[in-house]
Amino acid sequence: MQDWVEINVRVTPDAEEAISNMLWESGSNGVIQRDGDSTGITETVVGFLPKDTDLESKIDGIRNLWNDLCRLDLATGDCHIEIRPVPTSDWTTSWQKLFAPVHISDRLIIAPPWAELAATDARIVLIEPGMAFGTGEHETTQLCLRMLEKEVRSGDRVLDIGAGSGILSITSVLSGAQTATAIDIDEEAIENARDNIQRNGVSEQVQVHAGQIDHPAVNGPYRVIVSNIDCNTLISLLSSFAALLTSDGVLLLSGVLLDEEDALTARLDAHGFLLRERYTMGEWWGGVAGRVK
Repeated sequence: MQDWVEINVRVTPDAEEAISNMLWESGSNGVIQRDGDSTGITETVVGFLPKDTDLESKIDGIRNLWNDLCRLDLATGDCHIEIRPVPTSDWTTSWQKLFAPVHISDRLIIAPPWAELAATDARIVLIEPGMAFGTGEHETTQLCLRMLEKEVRSGDRVLDIGAGSGILSITSVLSGAQTATAIDIDEEAIENARDNIQRNGVSEQVQVHAGQIDHPAVNGPYRVIVSNIDCNTLISLLSSFAALLTSDGVLLLSGVLLDEEDALTARLDAHGFLLRERYTMGEWWGGVAGRVK
């Protein structure tokens, strides 16, 4: 049986996504972001890599990426990597322990399929960890879930751009939306999303497609549009969001660092949106916007 090692990499918020992607590309069977004890900010990215002849070169690849990020002012200081051996007999439980249920609110829990949960009246969304973003652990995912809980109404049509694991579309439908259209450019994310959609019994209501916002399946208007992607991409999509949103609709955005908030909100104003509510978690921002009437 293959031996594995646990890789812990200390990160900055700007470096987190790049390091996570590097772990996936290096063969990690799972990647999770761990917050600091008191900050609520992701401080460590954890993955598992096979203990083989390529391990040293993969670690060197992470260090080289860190140095590149430093040159781009996305990271600072030395690259801190901790490597822990995982006994073969402990492999399955070690990997699964990384993905504990996430209690978003009293009414919503995100959990991996193997989680043992006590009896509860809360809505449970089952998400299989995969290469797609969105297990409920990350601050931006939690911000979007909280906004969806508050904003989704019975019968809504929802558009989810950058759907990742499908977690936001699934939660929308389980919260009362009539349908959700999930779009992502990553084919591997699409496969993970389809599995999660089926696992939660919402295949009839949630349609997932590989592509971008101009995909033929994107057919507005939508009363809810949710997008958890990077700030620059969100800004580039605002004109499309404006064209697809109903006059009484809500635009739910995250994936934005606090120091990017002003740039985004300025562009919201320019595209005829009014920021109604803002949320923060650690160094991340989320916002609810509507059309200016």
